[in-house]
Amino acid sequence: MPNTSVRSSSVDKKDALTNVALVGTVKAPPEGVVDYYKASLEAQGFKLVPGPEAVGNVTSLDFIRGDGETVNVSIRQKEGVSTFTIGANVAAGSVK
Repeated sequence: MPNTSVRSSSVDKKDALTNVALVGTVKAPPEGVVDYYKASLEAQGFKLVPGPEAVGNVTSLDFIRGDGETVNVSIRQKEGVSTFTIGANVAAGSVK
């Protein structure tokens, strides 16, 4: 997402799937983060898993693609800054 400050990131290749994690902050409402990552992931063939999009004060979205590739995006806002975590298990060749 543009104007994001990356706080941490990691990549761990295991077998056919790669585990990817990123924590970032951005001065944007949670809805802006949701819209950005929803559009980005859907453009890569991921489908939003139906279900509740909030757990307490955290917005959380789950996506799936093909046979077992998954992504979770969780967002929490405080004082105008959204902190978000992306966790993904994807095929090694599709990590972007």
